[in-house]
Amino acid sequence: MSLTRLDCDIFRGRESPADASSYVALNPVAKPAQLVFAGSTAVLQGLGSQVAYRLALEYFMRGVESHYADSGDGQSTREVSQGGEDSVVKLLEDAFRTANSSVYAFGHKLAAGGRMAASLLGMVIDEGRFAAGRVGTGSVYLFRDNQLFPFFGSDEAERAVVGDLEEFPSDLSVQRQAFVGANSLIDVEIASVTLGAGDVICAFSRPLSSLNETLLFQHLEALSAEGFPMTQTPRAAEDLCVDVFTQPDTLSFCCLATVGPEVIYCSKQVA
Repeated sequence: MSLTRLDCDIFRGRESPADASSYVALNPVAKPAQLVFAGSTAVLQGLGSQVAYRLALEYFMRGVESHYADSGDGQSTREVSQGGEDSVVKLLEDAFRTANSSVYAFGHKLAAGGRMAASLLGMVIDEGRFAAGRVGTGSVYLFRDNQLFPFFGSDEAERAVVGDLEEFPSDLSVQRQAFVGANSLIDVEIASVTLGAGDVICAFSRPLSSLNETLLFQHLEALSAEGFPMTQTPRAAEDLCVDVFTQPDTLSFCCLATVGPEVIYCSKQVA
């Protein structure tokens, strides 16, 4: 199904360090219900990781732009898919590959290998298909029919390190995980699904504990009873984070995307 309505709201904590994380959200083809979102955080203290997260975002988006440029001006991923290939997944793979190779090459050019490391979370909604990918920390959830589904497997060790407050992990923690720029090759966790009216996507810069997940479900369930997501309120992402986290102001980013009912979209003016 080709979606025609998508509401998106983003929250960033007021105490989140400006030099440690950022995000980008855009509609790459200027068509209804299309979204590309990427959020990146530094995983080490120091200039190298601060540069890494900025470069990761920049080159991730360059990978997205290149994908659409190669597919044809203004075309969605579905319009250029071949052989049944899930093109939103291919788009994410290309974008993550571009980001990692660029950050890794930049680090070694400056003899800063190992210190150029960043966590990166990316999402794409295109022609009714949704895909999410991550390298490092971060979490994505789908709320559908009063059920909450995580996109990535739980990692209790990761939760123990990050908890409810985003902090820089130790060097040992970084060595145990794959981050953008830390190695020449990376493993990207990617999951995809077909979206429908009423679906809600929640993405966070940190993993959620079992308690966080319970609070997230309760928040969305209560809103659903009031007609959400068909009637999304202002500051929806901030209100969600306040209910889910004990320290929401330290959150680097939260992206809340809701799929509304199918509507008629008029793209051309004839008179």
